[in-house]
Amino acid sequence: MEETESGTTTPTPEGSLAHTGADATPWLLGGTGLLLAAGGGAVIAARRRSRDGDNEPTEG
Repeated sequence: MEETESGTTTPTPEGSLAHTGADATPWLLGGTGLLLAAGGGAVIAARRRSRDGDNEPTEG
């Protein structure tokens, strides 16, 4: 019986690059954009609040 290459691997054409998980890139970029937008909104809200003089402690 002759030994042959494993049939589980598929031959790749010459010059092709490895698939390294590039499918997640849009999700990562979208999540980063959302976090930046939320952080920017928090900074704007904090500046607006301190400018209005609402940073005095409240009695509770």
